[in-house]
Amino acid sequence: MEFGREFITLFDRVQIRYYGIIIVLAMLVAATMAARLAKRDRRDPDHVWGALTWAIIPAIIGARLWFVLFPTAALVAQGQDTAWYIQNFFNPENGAIAIWSGGLSIFGAVLGGFLGAYLYFSRWHNPIGRFFSSFWWLFIGILGVIAVVLGANNAATWAIVLGVILLVIVVLWLIPPTRRILRRFFGEGEGERFPENGLAMAPWLDIAGVCLPLGQAIGRWANYINQELYGLPTTLPWGIEIEGAKRVGDFKSLVDFPVATTRFHPLFLYESIWNFLAFVVLLNLFLRNRQNFRPGDFFLIYVMQYAFIRFLLEFIRVETTIIGGVNFSQVVSAVVFIVALIIFVMRRRSAPSSTQSEASA
Repeated sequence: MEFGREFITLFDRVQIRYYGIIIVLAMLVAATMAARLAKRDRRDPDHVWGALTWAIIPAIIGARLWFVLFPTAALVAQGQDTAWYIQNFFNPENGAIAIWSGGLSIFGAVLGGFLGAYLYFSRWHNPIGRFFSSFWWLFIGILGVIAVVLGANNAATWAIVLGVILLVIVVLWLIPPTRRILRRFFGEGEGERFPENGLAMAPWLDIAGVCLPLGQAIGRWANYINQELYGLPTTLPWGIEIEGAKRVGDFKSLVDFPVATTRFHPLFLYESIWNFLAFVVLLNLFLRNRQNFRPGDFFLIYVMQYAFIRFLLEFIRVETTIIGGVNFSQVVSAVVFIVALIIFVMRRRSAPSSTQSEASA
């Protein structure tokens, strides 16, 4: 086992990236806090883990898709535009599929995660659940084949091993005797049935709105590991060093910006601190003053506060997405903030209500 700057190497070939470890840790911590809030609110905390299960894949896809569709100006300048990512989709180093190398957008993650959570809490839950419970083996088999092919083409032993394991699971499931054993092992058929009409989503969005900043506060440190979220040069004492290979644009010049003397704004740290403070404030409001808010308000506050800080930090961010001569992330942040604010104000015209009428499972 060898510990590198960005990953752990096992058996001389298998790499476990700190980026992925931190992201998974962030999700688990945020979900654990959400489950505790749900239990305190007399709701079934299992729905937190269920919604996370449904949201995680759409969130990852959304985060990467947003990054691919709206690459930064620095990437476009070196030829890595959207067309390049599509043409090099399966490139394990920095292609569209290489999420382990970084390049995940929080905007896409929230949209994808919201879609997954919506499907979980909606009336589509049971039809989708029945479909996947019947055909999950097909999707696992496809993933196994893709992993084996990618591993063979790129000499990645870990991918081949993973693919073989997935294919073995599928084969065992398709054999009736072992299928019965697996069903008993996983307890298939047990558990409470999900309501056919779904559950009201607003109260669960509030719980998510409180806990998401905590996950983001932790997850931003993954950006530090990859040195991919930093700002303009600074002389402030907390400026961070960025190695030449991780720099973009004019800052790649080690003559004009020597590594030994040049420090950059740690945007990941600014956002991490802001998100943690947002979590503390939202948590206190949720626990002590929720009677003054309507279901869904906390999620709107979460959206507004993040759009606000993202808009400000974009002024000193180095890796920006420029479309039509304007900072695309700032435009999105401004639009999201205004829309969320309008919805919040319009909802405040009604009498505050802390009642939550949906069934608590």
